[in-house]
Amino acid sequence: MQNNTKKKIAPVVITILFLLYIGPIVAFLLMAATWIDGGFTPFILLYAAGGGAVIAGIITALSQRLKEIDGGEEEDAKKY
Repeated sequence: MQNNTKKKIAPVVITILFLLYIGPIVAFLLMAATWIDGGFTPFILLYAAGGGAVIAGIITALSQRLKEIDGGEEEDAKKY
């Protein structure tokens, strides 16, 4: 169990750092969409939605990685 915990630290830390980097950018884009009057609002919202999709993908990848670590698939691959 201790070995699995050590393997989980890196993916979780990287995900947190990524969210700390992308989260404020998406938040700023959403705030900017309310500040700007004109034709640029749909484009800003499109970029914000893209950032949200990337965040969702990273969280999904983290979930899958943690399941792989728990399942021991990494150790199975070392046999070959």
